[in-house]
Amino acid sequence: MELITYQETLAKDSLVYVDVRSPKEFAESTIPEAVNIPVFNNEERDEIGTTYVQESPMKARMLGIDLLSPKLPRLVKEIKALTDEYSYVVLFCARGGLRSESIGVITELIGVKLYKLEGGYKSYRHFILDQLEDYELESDLLVIHGNTGVGKTELLYSLQEKEVPIIDLEGLANHRGSAFGGIGLGKPTNQKHFDSLLWERLEELNGAELIAVEAESKRIGMSVLPEFFLQAMEEGIHILIESTLEARVNRIYKEYAVSYEEDPDAFIDRWLESLTAIKKHIIKKAGKDEYKRLVKLSKAGELKKVIRTLLTEYYDPLYEYSQRQHDSFALRTESDDIPEITEEIIDFLG
Repeated sequence: MELITYQETLAKDSLVYVDVRSPKEFAESTIPEAVNIPVFNNEERDEIGTTYVQESPMKARMLGIDLLSPKLPRLVKEIKALTDEYSYVVLFCARGGLRSESIGVITELIGVKLYKLEGGYKSYRHFILDQLEDYELESDLLVIHGNTGVGKTELLYSLQEKEVPIIDLEGLANHRGSAFGGIGLGKPTNQKHFDSLLWERLEELNGAELIAVEAESKRIGMSVLPEFFLQAMEEGIHILIESTLEARVNRIYKEYAVSYEEDPDAFIDRWLESLTAIKKHIIKKAGKDEYKRLVKLSKAGELKKVIRTLLTEYYDPLYEYSQRQHDSFALRTESDDIPEITEEIIDFLG
């Protein structure tokens, strides 16, 4: 089986990465777009690891052979099917060791050409970290500011339709960037996967004169932005979007409405958890009685009333402080209509 580095794979067309690690490892972090064909499931991997530590490496390897043998026909068939579709099928495990080697060698016995990623996922992760540490972003950033609910994400994609390159940082992080940012979105992206997605998106936009992003703090959900990107945001072109309170309340409610309607009880539980996360800030600002009132309204499903209060009493003051960090904005626009704002920005950009 031929070794190939991650850098070499970037120059190949018709390529697929096959992650042969356990489903748990795959879910934690992998190469974007990789296919998971695990040699061992989560329990088997744990059992082999325990045997390695408590008994011996030899016994762990023998156990691995026993567990792998019954699966070989299915695994070989799944991998072979990928070679019918792709010119390059690249296997990898944690460090480019026995898991990818064993299944790869056996599959090649039937005449299937495979590649093994040199150093496995670990080498790929080091590559991404090195790239982000030394990344030289040549594009200017158009940084969109605005209070919660003005429609910054919607505006990003509206700009993209007008052929303005964008990076949806909250989309990469799978988090909306507030205490309620994860509701209805599933598990937030972890740091390893976020780094990979950000690097890939930057490479896709390599050469763009301008990239539009939302103004973000250093942390979005479970992910932290790299220093070079924060610096680029600071030095970017800053614009401010303003909208009426009523439109903002309705827009936020609409974002959450689908999750609420699908399972009201589960949604309210998550909503109350998020409310608890900012409990001390609400009490400091408005007192315990106000916090209790918001909890009562939440349980009753009066979400618009809760949203309105949170915007005026909590989020807006936070954003006003953030916005004061910029002496002036290159453009300020006020409208509830995203297409109208889009056209104004396009005109501004010339």
